[in-house]
Amino acid sequence: MTEFLKKAESWNEKLKLSTQMVRDIPPDTILTNGWDKKKLYIHLYGWDNEIIKYADELRQGKPFHVILEESIDKYNQRFFEENEGLDFAAAEKQFLQKREQMLSVYEEILTKYPQNNKEFVGFFFLWEHDAHHLQQAGADISDLKE
Repeated sequence: MTEFLKKAESWNEKLKLSTQMVRDIPPDTILTNGWDKKKLYIHLYGWDNEIIKYADELRQGKPFHVILEESIDKYNQRFFEENEGLDFAAAEKQFLQKREQMLSVYEEILTKYPQNNKEFVGFFFLWEHDAHHLQQAGADISDLKE
């Protein structure tokens, strides 16, 4: 197993851990950016969904490059508007289903389409995104640090 694959597998485990840590945030938590936990679920779901779109390119051996068609704030606004009517339980369910799909895509890419390409690395860094928001929620993220 290459060093890259070992690292990628550890990042996959970090994503599993960060997913559980997000679930463990108390429901009444307000992040330092003003979001409640429902908005956090919607935000993470939205970005997981965006990142999954890049899997087809990776399957074709192309490097991972995120191309944003609009600002990050506009993406977030769209995610929130599209999911405005969700209650907390539905937002949590949506997040968990998309995260399960994301983890499945990670496993597939690692096992069927392994690449030792530094530009490919970013695909496996959703756990860092989670860690950022966990920190905003006041969570101890020491287990997520490398």
